[in-house]
This record gives sequence, structure tokens and C-alpha cells, in this order.
Amino acid sequence: MHKLGNILKEMMKGILSPFISVLLAFFVSGILLLLVGTNPLEAYSSLLNGAFGSSHRIGETIIKAIPFIILGLGISVAFKAQIWNIGADGQFTLGAIFAMIVALYLPFSNIIKMPLSFIAAFVGGACWGGIAAFLKTKFNANEVITTLMLNYIAFYLLEWLVKGPMMDPNGHGFPQTALIHENLRLPIILKGTRLHLGILLAVILIIGGYYFWKTVLGFKIEVVGQSPYVAEYSGIKVNKTIGITMCISAGLAGLAGWTEVFGLHYRLLENISGGYGNLAIVVALLAGLNPFGIIISAFFFAALVVGGNSMQRMVGVPFSLVDVIQGLVIIFIISRVIYTRWREQNHGKNTVNSIYYKLIRKFSKDEYADSTCSTR
Repeated sequence: MHKLGNILKEMMKGILSPFISVLLAFFVSGILLLLVGTNPLEAYSSLLNGAFGSSHRIGETIIKAIPFIILGLGISVAFKAQIWNIGADGQFTLGAIFAMIVALYLPFSNIIKMPLSFIAAFVGGACWGGIAAFLKTKFNANEVITTLMLNYIAFYLLEWLVKGPMMDPNGHGFPQTALIHENLRLPIILKGTRLHLGILLAVILIIGGYYFWKTVLGFKIEVVGQSPYVAEYSGIKVNKTIGITMCISAGLAGLAGWTEVFGLHYRLLENISGGYGNLAIVVALLAGLNPFGIIISAFFFAALVVGGNSMQRMVGVPFSLVDVIQGLVIIFIISRVIYTRWREQNHGKNTVNSIYYKLIRKFSKDEYADSTCSTR
């Protein structure tokens, strides 16, 4: 019962903050709609109807949420270690490519190919993220730049593959691979929709993500994220932890690519990641990197994307309003972070967190001073 209570408390913590940010974003967007002469209630009603108005639309919203959940979870792992992995799109793409190579070309039965493709997707994403981790730990290369550049390489690699070596010979010249075998496709779990079993995988990964932070490795990653100096002082191998963190984060992105190919498209297409990785960064930030909050956050953005098209058709509000809402959510997230830090610095002198952070800062300075003296 105690564990269940902790989980529920963690869930509420993950839900409350995103809810307030979203509420404020909708409120400000409503004012903008009023200024251009559109009834915000009517616009939001059509958006909700587009996302949840029928079983088919609910299925589409959940389908869209699946990659957001998995990618958001992966990004949250990296961000907790203060590693700014913005290359989820490229890692998603490499995961999909690796999985398709297994599905199309390896001479195994489908029973073996299925789990092998799953592992290959994780390995593909992890290898791509591992390159950025290697450059960071070996040459102190900024991971924002390296992961961003690796995105472009992944996109062009995919484009070359689907137009060249992996192109479907019966595809009438379209840049795509052949379809995977029917037995390799994730089963549909809601009749009349395209909703596939990938949602179950996403939920399992979220639960695993919650317990991951209770493990020794999870604790090490958090300590490295709070202060590398403290981590090193306490005997944690920082570079190794950064490498593992990046591989886990990128591997999860690769699994998102696996669900998209094996559950939805059944083949590789150009630009298959569809910019999910960038949006998943917002998903993770909105959730405060909380695994359970990521589910809510992912469904919110999935509903925005699916319902936004309906809003445009029914009320005439341009789809760009969805971008405005996303931007406002980011602004309110940043505002929340700034306010939290300000409150800790000015009103949290006696709280446990404040003392903890002070200790970390103290150790950081001492360690920095020691390293400076030894250098001199």
C-alpha cells in the first residue's frame, strides 16, 4: 500500500504542473482567438472533437501519442543527466533502419526476426547516440551540436537507402522499402482503428522508467546531472555514466522508430520520423521529466496534432494555432522553472532540497578549487 501511495503521489506530481501550464497556454490562446474574431470555445470544442470525437479519432490520437511517449521518456533520461540530446529524430531513424534490415534481409524465421528487430532498433538508436557521447567524453564536443548534425546525416542516409539499395523494386519508383511480412506487424488492438500493440510497449517502458530511477544506475545518472564534480568525488565514473545515459536515451528513440514501422507503416519511408523528436523534447519538459507526466503530456500533444487538423476544417482556425499553443506551453514551462529556482534561493533556506543543493554547490566549488590548485 505504501508503494502504491508513492506511485500515486508521483503520478499527481507529474500531472499537476503540466496541467497548470496547459491551462495557461489555452487561456492566452483563447484571448488571441477572440482578438481575431473567433469563438475560442467553439475552436477548442472542434479540436477536442477532432481528437476524441469517435473511436477512430481516439485511436489516431493514441497512435500519435505512442512515439511521443517513448521518445519523451528517452529524452528525459538524457536531460536528467544534463545531457542535451536533441538528436532523437536521427536516433529514431537509425532504429527504424536497423530494424528493417533485420526484417527484410536476414535469413531467419519471423519468430526470430521479431525480437531481433526489436533489439536491432534499440542498438541502432544507441549506436547513433553513442557517437555523440564518444565525442563529448573524448573531445568535450557539445552534444547539442553533434546530435543536431547527426540528425541530418541520418535523414540523408535514410533518403539514400529508400531511393537506392533498399528501394522497393515493385514500388513504382516511390522512395520506400518493401513491406515487412504480415506476421511481423504489431497486431491491431481496437477494431475499426489502426491502434496497435505499441501502446502496451509504451506503457511498460514508462513503468520501467519509473523504477529505473530507483536503481543504482538511475541514482548515478541523477548525481552526474546535479554535479559532475560531486559525482566524481563520490567515486562515480562520470564519462562512463554519460556514455551509458546517452545510449539508453538514444536506444529508446530507436524503439520509437520500431513501433512506427512495425505498427503503422510496415515499411521505411522518407522522413519517417516526422519531427517527432523535436516535439518530444517539449513533451518531456512539459512533464517535468516525470515518467507518468510524460504519458499525459504525450496525449496532450497528440490531441493537438490530430485535433488541430479538424479545427482548421470545421472552424477555419489555421493549424498554426497549434504551434502557438506549443510555444506558449514552452514559455510557461520556462517561467515555472525560473520561479521554482527563485523560490528555492529566497524562501527555501531550511528545506531539505535547499540544503542538498547547497552541499552539492559546496562540494563542486571545493573540487573545482582543488583541481585548479593541482593544475597550478
